[in-house]
Amino acid sequence: MKNAKGLLVYDTCYGSTAESAYWIKALIGHEHYLEVKGLHQILTLEPYDYVIIGSYTRWEKPSKDVYNFIEQHYAELSKKQTAFYVHCGDCDETTVMTMPPWKKPHLSSGRNYFIHMLTKFPDLKPVTLGGFGGRQVTPRLNRGDALLIWLLERTMPQDKCGWYGRDVWESMIPKRVEAFANDIRAHMLDLPPVHDPEKCHVFWSTEQPALLSERGKGKTPERIFTVCKNTPRMFYSRSRFRSSLDETVALINQWAREAGLELIEEQKTSYNVHFQATKQGSKENLIIHIVPATFPEDPGNVHIAFRCNGKAGIRKSAEDDIVRAEALLWADGRKVD
Repeated sequence: MKNAKGLLVYDTCYGSTAESAYWIKALIGHEHYLEVKGLHQILTLEPYDYVIIGSYTRWEKPSKDVYNFIEQHYAELSKKQTAFYVHCGDCDETTVMTMPPWKKPHLSSGRNYFIHMLTKFPDLKPVTLGGFGGRQVTPRLNRGDALLIWLLERTMPQDKCGWYGRDVWESMIPKRVEAFANDIRAHMLDLPPVHDPEKCHVFWSTEQPALLSERGKGKTPERIFTVCKNTPRMFYSRSRFRSSLDETVALINQWAREAGLELIEEQKTSYNVHFQATKQGSKENLIIHIVPATFPEDPGNVHIAFRCNGKAGIRKSAEDDIVRAEALLWADGRKVD
């Protein structure tokens, strides 16, 4: 859309969402009209052709003020091209959250934090979504956030195997910001992608440590793509392989049929699917949670996680089923180490 007028409005708590707002503006190009405003500076959306909204997250959703903003401008937003992004502690979209106070296992992390919002506001049809990860400057957290992170760091390994402590909270992925901006360029502005996005890394680069005792640590931790954990309470396996989401779903259905499992599709988005497979056990039924997902920073590959909760001895047959599933998915040289 030539000569389109855009608005990027953000709600930030510790500053990450504001930093990435100006990063996105630079990637789209200063020659293109895109105003960047704080959430509370906005009176009307009428002059704009498209609107980008960024937020921090609370309780697996964008901020309460973003919800209020959408309610206030819902009629206008429903008629415009929109895009949404969040900064969050974790952005591994193969995650299934099983911890209290949530009533049932559900997709969590990254773009999954938009599921509730898009269900509540069904007339919103975003062109693209971004779940960027984020950064917590530990000594500057407010009391509530510090307590929440302290609690989660002690319980998360049950649900987020492979992501521990600081690695969960230092989770920013620059390529996701770049992919998000390029989606806007392509689908809103009919522009080619930015082929040298590294020039804009200045918007995220910093010499500031998360803790004074961690000056040597970089901002973005090394990503863990392949991991297998067998604990007394859970069997967890995560990997990636060359495939499409549709092909992966077909293979999972084939595996479930061959293993005699009842497979239910719990939730589906454009980038992932949450399956629940039930296996009849001698003492109790075993539940396997399966989530294949595509990530914007890793095109051409599918990431997948399998989880089975329960005591180690009881879940052995489910573990064997997971191993067979992975053998099927990794066959023909598809596995990526």
